[in-house]
Amino acid sequence: MMTGLLDPPGFAPTGRAMEIEGVDLWTMRDGRIARYRAFYDMNEVARQLGIAPASGSRAERAMVWLQRVQARLMRRRRR
Repeated sequence: MMTGLLDPPGFAPTGRAMEIEGVDLWTMRDGRIARYRAFYDMNEVARQLGIAPASGSRAERAMVWLQRVQARLMRRRRR
């Protein structure tokens, strides 16, 4: 159950269950951690928490349409 802040990206608690899959990359130097990077599918987490619309839903298609309109407008401004 998500009972606390998920930061980053700053999602507020929703009380919903979630499952996070990801990859952790560790770079070691002289027996110590020199660099640590974690990669997770935050879009899937947002879907599980009810923050983003379900995949294939009408709401998701509307969001994609709006993003395409925005991209088109941005390209026109750059000309």
